[in-house]
Amino acid sequence: MSAIAEGGIAVITGAASGIGYALSEEALRRGMSVVVSDIREEALAAAAQKLEGQGANVLAVLADVTSEENILALRDRALERFGKVNLLVNNAGAFVGGLAWETSAAQMDWIIDLNFKSVAHGIRAFVPQMIAQGDPCHVITIASAAGISVYPGYASYSPTKHAALAITEALYLDLIAEGIGNVGVTVVMPGMVRTDIMNPEKSSPTSLGLDREARHANATVRAIESTMTSALDGAIAPEDLARRVFDAADAGELYILPNHEGETLTMLTQAIANGRATGTNPWPAIMAGMSTRMFNKAE
Repeated sequence: MSAIAEGGIAVITGAASGIGYALSEEALRRGMSVVVSDIREEALAAAAQKLEGQGANVLAVLADVTSEENILALRDRALERFGKVNLLVNNAGAFVGGLAWETSAAQMDWIIDLNFKSVAHGIRAFVPQMIAQGDPCHVITIASAAGISVYPGYASYSPTKHAALAITEALYLDLIAEGIGNVGVTVVMPGMVRTDIMNPEKSSPTSLGLDREARHANATVRAIESTMTSALDGAIAPEDLARRVFDAADAGELYILPNHEGETLTMLTQAIANGRATGTNPWPAIMAGMSTRMFNKAE
């Protein structure tokens, strides 16, 4: 029996917009009640109002996922309202471009806390409760294709998405090793999705002082962020991604790579993974060639 079923309870972080909001709508379509969480109070209230307008049973909880205390409070609010949690979606995250030697310690700490440690907080907070419940449950982590590959300007993003992938794989293996069969695990590694990912300032701490103009003073960072922004128009819609994510989790799949179905991309992804294991990774050479074209310093 699947955890994604009518009467189930879903907790989704970063749910005020983008992928998180689309996942919330998809959970509702599948008969679940939803606990939506975000750090942006007004955006969260607006999202909850829209969901409730669809006849949904929704609880909105303001939370900063970089704080373990906030995640524990989110769990407690969900249990207080619904008595159980069947699905946890670790979705909250952000992208900020930067070079390896220029990314500040403060920015690196924030991205690590948001993209990786929030997943660890969610696992620690919710999985013991799921195990104790004994009914079908599931954990979904929204990682990224950047959890497999690395690009110039991804000095903070790729490492945290690699870590989010790894800890979710570790959860999957730990559950098997412990003989726990009621908790499933799925990790999602999408490429570009039509969201507001290129506006990290919307949810970053004011003290961090993220500034697009300052980042774009560097030609490489400007090029990668401009390329990503341009790609958004042709990217997968969050609603389409949400359906595919829930279908994969419903089927018990560990991995979903929604932008990697083509033969070329599949071969490249396999080459990266196999290359790392054997020390013959073709990715650096491929990126060196791409960089000559994509990251030309000339205006």
